[in-house]
Amino acid sequence: MKKFLLGALGLLALTLAGCSNNALTTNKTSYRPTALTAVIKGSAKSKTVSYQIANGSKHSTKVKGGTYFFQVPAATTDQKVKITAGSTTKTVTVKKVKSLGNYKQTAAKYNQMVIGSYLPTKVQKQLQAAQKNQAATKKKMAALAKTNPAAAAAAMQQQQAAAKKLQAEMATAKKQAKDDLLPATAKSGLKNLIDTKDVTVRGNVQDGKLMGLAMIVPTKQMKTKSGQKKFGTTFALLGTTLGAKPKYVINKFEKVLKDAKKNSSSTTTKTIHSNGIRFNTGFSTDHLYIYMTK
Repeated sequence: MKKFLLGALGLLALTLAGCSNNALTTNKTSYRPTALTAVIKGSAKSKTVSYQIANGSKHSTKVKGGTYFFQVPAATTDQKVKITAGSTTKTVTVKKVKSLGNYKQTAAKYNQMVIGSYLPTKVQKQLQAAQKNQAATKKKMAALAKTNPAAAAAAMQQQQAAAKKLQAEMATAKKQAKDDLLPATAKSGLKNLIDTKDVTVRGNVQDGKLMGLAMIVPTKQMKTKSGQKKFGTTFALLGTTLGAKPKYVINKFEKVLKDAKKNSSSTTTKTIHSNGIRFNTGFSTDHLYIYMTK
């Protein structure tokens, strides 16, 4: 009887140990972000799983059918993620990735181009010419001031009047573009930075760094002229802001679109590279997704 009891206790201990080991699992111990986040997956014998990213706030997610998943936004440093189910814990690592740059500077550059796109074509050309000839004009004005101060003063007044008119045009364009502008600043985390019926731009910002952007477009809007124009403008300006070659990327993207139309499957994924920027494109039955990362 004693041997039987000891054997039974040993079997029970092994069974309990096995239950403990299977109470919480992860499909990896190290994850590398794709797009804006890393997706952590695993199994658990509990109703919910809690997790804590880099000693931050605790979050929880439901376990469905014995499995769970949650997303960890990409960052410029390795992130330890502690996962807990009941009394069992696991720790995984989300590897660091490069940022697209300083968010505030990126937003300012993009917004300037968006506002410029709302200016009348004639004004756009005048502005481009003025910027191109700025140094030469300044030199010419300095020389004129020495030889004919009165003419230089008159020319200066004309320039000031033109600048004032341009400022008024810019103010009008800014009002028209307000829904298409990125926020000047953004808190850390995932957030829709632009959200209109034609396009949504979602960003991952961490400690002032722009980690990635997602451009999401309803496929029904891509069938309208206004939707196509909005998509093309937003895509080109975002690419230009990030330092990619817009013409190259758009030509590649047009090929991706053609391939997607030939493919009857509901989802496809293609990657375009330009000047160190990665454009991952994906399609669903009702949306087009473009992820921009380094």
